[in-house]
Formats: sequence, structure tokens, C-alpha cells
Amino acid sequence: MSVTRLDSRIQRIDTHVHLWDAAHTPQPWMTGEHTAIARPFGPADIVQLLKRNNVDAVIVVQGACLDTDTDYLFAEAESNDWIAAVTAWVCLDEPQRATERLDALQRKPKFRGVRHLTHNEPDHWLVRQATLECLAMLEERDLVLEIPVVFPRHFDDVVALAKRFPRLRIVIDHLGKPPIGSPDMAPWATALAAAAAHPNVFAKVSGLNTTLVHADWSLGDLQPCVEVALECFGPERLMCGSDWPVALLNGDYDRVWGLTSAALTAAAPDASDQLLGGNAQRIYRLDNHLQP
Repeated sequence: MSVTRLDSRIQRIDTHVHLWDAAHTPQPWMTGEHTAIARPFGPADIVQLLKRNNVDAVIVVQGACLDTDTDYLFAEAESNDWIAAVTAWVCLDEPQRATERLDALQRKPKFRGVRHLTHNEPDHWLVRQATLECLAMLEERDLVLEIPVVFPRHFDDVVALAKRFPRLRIVIDHLGKPPIGSPDMAPWATALAAAAAHPNVFAKVSGLNTTLVHADWSLGDLQPCVEVALECFGPERLMCGSDWPVALLNGDYDRVWGLTSAALTAAAPDASDQLLGGNAQRIYRLDNHLQP
């Protein structure tokens, strides 16, 4: 599956894909409830799904807070031209270690961002002094910070970081895990709006299906979240992602990508090219780095 240059036409980009192989790197976060995805997932498992859904490129995202996980992702990225970028793991609370690792990763052409499983850390870990020192490096190096925000406990930290590092591109994963269908949707919308008030904050419309407990979810379940997100961010700061293979816990790729992209397109039909690819191209600086 070859990928043409993104600047030749706007392409569809799945901005949130995981790859893992426990034989190479364990995923310590997995528990008994993850049995359905507790197996290797590599390029061969998704490439036909991408073709069938007319997805031209993906951004692969770290799954484990291990250097070996990052090394595995880059090995796959070097072998597959449809992997447009890698969001890697870097130890963000040890500044010297982070410096050395960032120096090494920046020699890799597909390195675009850093992510840590913040939801597995104590509250306000993101604004501890050592973490702030490392995040300053990301801003200085023009890298993306992806945060797996979980409502409500991470939103205040996102706002604090956006103020402190105005040139740091901060991407909220999975819209901050909205509590779909619950009375907490209104506070979630308020928190999302507060984060979106800062122009250096962006968000991925992804992973919404795994916030739902029922298996027969539909477009109607996703639409309220998407409409709030568009109201908060506008069509210029949102991206579409599948969160595959985590998405398989409550769906399949065709359904998740199809209905998530459909919800975005229905809410902003004139901006579908931006939402399904153009924004990712701009936010992750992909223009000159996909192979022809």
C-alpha cells in the first residue's frame, strides 16, 4: 500500500493506531478485560482494513511506557510507507534521560510527538516540576504532546500546560473520554471548552465507542460528542482516529472508522477534508515526510 505525498491531494489519515507484539514488548496496562486484544497486532492486521476504508495513512501511537515499545513502532514505520508518523514514549519525569532520548529520536524522520499514559499516574503528574522541564523540551523542539486525557481529572492540567507553553501543540486523545449518556456530559463540555479556548490545544475524535457499555451503539451515540467538539474547537483543530485495536473491545475497524468519520462529516460537511486528513497533515507537519 503506497502513500503519495499529502500535498498532492488531501488524504484520509487515521490519527490513532496502535501496534504491539508482546513477544517484543509487553503492554503492562492490559488486564483480564482486555482479553480480546491480548495478542499481537501488526501492520498485516490493519493494512487491508485501511484500503477498504480508503484510509491512506496512519499515525501510530505508543501503547507502553517503554523504550522498546517506541523502538518497535519505528521499526514498523521504517518498513511501511503508509505509517506517516510516530507518537513515541519518552520518559517525561527524568530531564537528563529525556534529553538523550529526544536527541536520538529526532534523527528519525517520522518522529512527531510524545505521549505518556498519564491516566496511570497520580493526579497532576503533568505539572510536577520534573515533568514541566521535559515538556519545555518538547516545545523547544516543536514536537506534539499527546495526552490521554480522562475526564475530569486531567482537564485542569491541560489548561495549565497550554498557558505555560503557548507554542507547544497539545493533542487531547479521545476527546477526553466523554461520559456519553450520563448527566456529566454538561461538565465535560464545559471542561472541553476551557481547554479549547487555548489555540495550541487540539483534539482527536477517537475512542468514543469504548466509552459506551452497549454493543449496539450507533451514529446517534457519537453525534452529541462530535457536535460539542466542533463547537469548542471549530473544524480546524479536530482530527479523526480509530484507536485500533483498542476499538475492537466494542466494535470493528469498519464500523468505528466509518461511523466516527460519518459523525464528523455530518456535523461539518464543508470541512470533511480537513477533519479526515488535512488537519492531521498540518498539526503533525506531515507535508514533506511521506514517501512518494
